[in-house]
Amino acid sequence: MNKQSKMRRALGSGVAGVAALAMLATGTAHAANGTYYSSKQPYIVPQQALDMSYSAAPEGYTITYTEMLARHGSRGLSSYKYDALLKMMGQTASEVGGFVSEEAEQAFMANVQAIIDANVENGYGMLTGQGATQHQGIGSRAYQRNKQLFDQATADGETIEYESSGEARATESGENFKKGFDQASGNTLSDSYETPTDPAGEGDAAPFQKSPDTLYFHKTDNPDGSEKTGEAADIASHYESFVENDETIANAEDYIENVDASVTVSYDLLSQIFTEDFLEKVDDGTYSWYNTTTGEKDSDEDGKADDGSGTDIRNCAIEGDPDELMAEYGEDICGETGKHISSVVDAAMDLYNLYIIAADMQEENTGDHTFDFDQYFTTISPEDGDVFAWILDMEDFYEKGPSYAGQDETYRIAQPLLDDFFKSIDERVAGGTTAATFRFAHAETIMPFAALIGAPGSTQQAPAVENPQSVADVYNYQNNEWRGESVTPMAANIQWDVATRDGIDPETGKAYTPLIRMLYNEEEVAFGGTNTLTRGLSSCTPVAEGSTWYKESELKSCLGVDGKRIPSTEEPTITVETGTSGDQQQDGNAGDQNQNTGDGVTGPSDSTKKPTAADQPKTIAKTGSAMIVPAVAAVVLIAAGVTLVFVRRAKRH
Repeated sequence: MNKQSKMRRALGSGVAGVAALAMLATGTAHAANGTYYSSKQPYIVPQQALDMSYSAAPEGYTITYTEMLARHGSRGLSSYKYDALLKMMGQTASEVGGFVSEEAEQAFMANVQAIIDANVENGYGMLTGQGATQHQGIGSRAYQRNKQLFDQATADGETIEYESSGEARATESGENFKKGFDQASGNTLSDSYETPTDPAGEGDAAPFQKSPDTLYFHKTDNPDGSEKTGEAADIASHYESFVENDETIANAEDYIENVDASVTVSYDLLSQIFTEDFLEKVDDGTYSWYNTTTGEKDSDEDGKADDGSGTDIRNCAIEGDPDELMAEYGEDICGETGKHISSVVDAAMDLYNLYIIAADMQEENTGDHTFDFDQYFTTISPEDGDVFAWILDMEDFYEKGPSYAGQDETYRIAQPLLDDFFKSIDERVAGGTTAATFRFAHAETIMPFAALIGAPGSTQQAPAVENPQSVADVYNYQNNEWRGESVTPMAANIQWDVATRDGIDPETGKAYTPLIRMLYNEEEVAFGGTNTLTRGLSSCTPVAEGSTWYKESELKSCLGVDGKRIPSTEEPTITVETGTSGDQQQDGNAGDQNQNTGDGVTGPSDSTKKPTAADQPKTIAKTGSAMIVPAVAAVVLIAAGVTLVFVRRAKRH
């Protein structure tokens, strides 16, 4: 270990390390359940969705439209990278005596190979069994919640619009959502969908319109290999350039990765497996591994050896010609050659990534490819578990979420999607025959959209400190409520229900303005919050105190970036009483005692229903601290999702 690394470890055990850990201890990731899955948290159905205990529309209004944005469900590893690098690290350790024992060596290598085999069989980047079940449940409950709307749509011959980013796992999630929806509705609308002009595929994928401009706006390249054009290309290009070159983001991420607590917990984790001497040689540069067949750096990241020979060094989960393997198994069977391990923190985070994705692969963790990464985290303390989640969350927060004060580049990219939400409502109100729009995308879609609309947990930015000197200068768990596990769990969803009323509003002399309410991960929540003022957004005013219904004119005036908000002189409140599901059930079968919970289990819909053991993956032992989330969002409940991590790290090193 070099002197700097030794100093960091020493400090991590002393005052500086204690201070850094203290900054995390208050706001722990899913503290009550002891999990640290960050954005890989499997979806947990909230009690409100099980009970269908949503507020009714205000008197005189009827829900006539609904729309949704959803992240894909639980998946396996997105590509051959973390597992590939740890396999190479293990092979080197085997050669040089770097394992603490023969037993540790055998267990580690077997676990890594098992999760590789499981992903090969399931398909890298594809939904797992849990992911399919999650969206079937969400689809079923979407119908149950608005049964009256959809039964009327059937009678009137109306349609449903299905959209996908074009990525296979997003489309597959939509297919499972539609399956659950159609089963719940008795297939009355199974063939009543808008015919796509650019379908996402054939068969079950045929109803889905590819909409990368609004659902995959963060990249200039679309999932199908095509490139964006026009305004969508400009938005994506500008965003990519900003994230790549912004010094405040880069320095904050570097600071968090290298803070004393990060180094200390990484050594604590890996010292269960590897010797001190071996880990020191990772940190001093003696050992490093790139995701290539040689383990050497691919400077151009083109899959060719740097020696000019043209040798193909792409690393794949199965031996064979990379092009042939990708044609048969999909392009994710071979990993990005820029991914690497060049520090103990890198290695620890790769192991952490296998641990958290295992929570989404419970049905695939069986037979000849059974793996157990929980064993490495059972002795991890609550504070240490938070550090790993913090490191993973920080990149998503800075690059795809609220980020730092004074900028809006990381979430303004979702403005076209917000525009599409409002446009869809206006078209329906104007007489359109589309009763619902269901969109399926990614964590990279959910996170900026949540920040843009001021959804719970996404209303606070980090300090704009270009050269951070302490944890207080960067995003941290003590004073910021943003958590990947609650902002974008697997199958995360944002649903808007729209209620309309016939006649003329005597207050305006015009047709009644549509009302909108939001469900976030199937929990009824408010739009915006007081902290949105720090980003130049106005707080949104509901139709009545305590209500979650808002006039569309109010939301158009309080949501969105500068230049897109539409000022309104209309009074945001209404005088009619708002009903609640306690005395006026919306649609959702509150008395139905046999509702599908979305986890494949059918059970009673009562207020005592708690997530079962199947809902909750194995967890790190943890004692009580609480998430810092608004009460309206702190359900029993929501959690996690996908996201491409360490993109910046790979670029910088």
